[in-house]
Amino acid sequence: MEPNLKWIVWLLVVFPVFLLAAIWTSLIPIKMNWWLENLLAYPFLFLVYYLLLTVYAIVCRQKILILVAIILCAGFYSLTPKHVNQGEVCRTDNPIELLQFNLYYSNPDVNAFMNYLIQHPADLVVLQEVSPEQGERFYTLDDIYPYRYGGQPAVGYPSSQLILSQHPLKAVTVFHTPDAQNIIHGEWQLTPTQSIQIVTAHPTSPRSKELWYRRNALIRTIETVVEQYPSPDTLVIGDFNLSSKAPLFDEILPGFTTLPVASWPNLMASWPNWTDSISANQWFSTPAFSMIAIDHTWLKSDQWALCSRQSIAEIKGSDHLPIRTKLGVKY
Repeated sequence: MEPNLKWIVWLLVVFPVFLLAAIWTSLIPIKMNWWLENLLAYPFLFLVYYLLLTVYAIVCRQKILILVAIILCAGFYSLTPKHVNQGEVCRTDNPIELLQFNLYYSNPDVNAFMNYLIQHPADLVVLQEVSPEQGERFYTLDDIYPYRYGGQPAVGYPSSQLILSQHPLKAVTVFHTPDAQNIIHGEWQLTPTQSIQIVTAHPTSPRSKELWYRRNALIRTIETVVEQYPSPDTLVIGDFNLSSKAPLFDEILPGFTTLPVASWPNLMASWPNWTDSISANQWFSTPAFSMIAIDHTWLKSDQWALCSRQSIAEIKGSDHLPIRTKLGVKY
């Protein structure tokens, strides 16, 4: 390898690492913007970048470069989310189970998902990107989920959200923001003497500067709602379009716990028709390391703990994976 080229290659190896470390540790006061956050939020991109550098180093037979590139690949792989995330050790003899899913407006497999809800019922189901036509179909599950919010004449589907529950939903209201986003807030009555405050929302995807500001504004509004309505037990649930590796993620909802798991993009469900045969194979799913965690559940409670969260890879039809969250009583 030519000396000048060698220095360029080493610069390509070292510079991204130092830049990311400086940003994550706030050593460099870089003002975050929408495209930079989107880049930092996706460890898989850096994993691919260093895999390519590893291949180049192997071709050029640069042993030290190979070693460094492999170490960096391993480092970025460790930053990628997993399908399962175990939380606190808690009592699971009588757990509470939540299921959240960005259903996707054009989901062709809604019936399969409904069958899953019948065969594997959850105490609370929070759905997003639900069309009115899809929402009507969930009325057939009223015997399992007798309580719902969404689809009623005076309610509609706020930000295309639908909540199904085996337990009563009380005092449910919708906070409307000036830019037409919605936050659902209410009480989930588990027993006559025990309830959990729930807050659900679906902030916009930060695909542009304007949408990035709108998403951040709604997240801050959710924090305000939680502060204005304090409760011993509070759940915040939704597709937040915020990667768990984005700098903002660690700043929001202080005092809450969360367990990020891989949920998007489910490429096998969103790629063109030539992937249909692969998608139909129950043994194949989009690998977790190629995804990010954007469908979140936060909990603040002295009594309850997040025991585990798991994305369900076998559910098809959406570019998101459904996530099952288990809550239990703290020891």
